[in-house]
Amino acid sequence: MSTITLPARPSRAGRVTAAFADTADVAGRNLRTLFRTPQALIFATVQPVIFVLLFRYAFGGAIHVPGVDYVDYLMPGIFAQSVCFGAIGTAVGLSADLRSGLLVRFRTLPMARIAVLGGRTAADLARNLVVVAVMIGVGFAVGFRSSHGAGALLAALGLVVAFA
Repeated sequence: MSTITLPARPSRAGRVTAAFADTADVAGRNLRTLFRTPQALIFATVQPVIFVLLFRYAFGGAIHVPGVDYVDYLMPGIFAQSVCFGAIGTAVGLSADLRSGLLVRFRTLPMARIAVLGGRTAADLARNLVVVAVMIGVGFAVGFRSSHGAGALLAALGLVVAFA
């Protein structure tokens, strides 16, 4: 009769490293899914562009904001709206994974439990960064200027992306 030997339990540092590796693997899986369905990425970037153009040129003449140019008033709201719509995609994606049985399959693997949520969130963060970069370009094209400089703009966008 043979004996089954179990591997020694990894150290805490080893488990943390493994959790980061598992999270990176799940994030890579979600990014590959995003690139295999490019209409999701295109929709995520085109919709905010349409909102900017619509609100800037269709409604821009009708709304007067005292003390500030309308486009400088408009763009922070569009940034926040775009990132919040992207956060909704995280919830919808996790729900789809749960309905398809993927999370049950992931639970049977020797991987960190945080990897599923962390990987999905990291992939959606990368997508949101692409969307925000496109929005900055479109905003500058329609006349948006940050009155406090590029550093303040990047800090504000970092807060919006991190907390949405």
